[in-house]
Amino acid sequence: MKTQAFTLLETLLALLIFSIAIVALVEAVHQMGDTTIMRRHEAAVQERLRSLLIEHTRSPAVNAETIIREDEVSYTIRRRPLNLDNREGQRLSNLFDVQVMAEWMEGRTRQQAAASTWIYLPLFKPTGT
Repeated sequence: MKTQAFTLLETLLALLIFSIAIVALVEAVHQMGDTTIMRRHEAAVQERLRSLLIEHTRSPAVNAETIIREDEVSYTIRRRPLNLDNREGQRLSNLFDVQVMAEWMEGRTRQQAAASTWIYLPLFKPTGT
């Protein structure tokens, strides 16, 4: 009778340890899934930032601020002239700063990403034939 009770106790203890291990494994897989989804979303936002930046460097608008909402992401595009002088003190004209900023909610946390570049407008103007 004592050995049967001891065997039952060993079996219950083994099941408890096995259950804890399974719960930990399921939680780890769940965390990996959440992280993968979050990284894919961030990669999609980064790619959209890059495409909007390219698109708005070729736009003929001089001073512009545009807000685009796609899915759950808000993109703000700003294009402002740069007031820079060269080494001789001459004003450099047709230089612009183009910024694209993205904002979205990840759970309860506000996320942000940005991309920016400077452009020289005459490089992107169409030439006459």
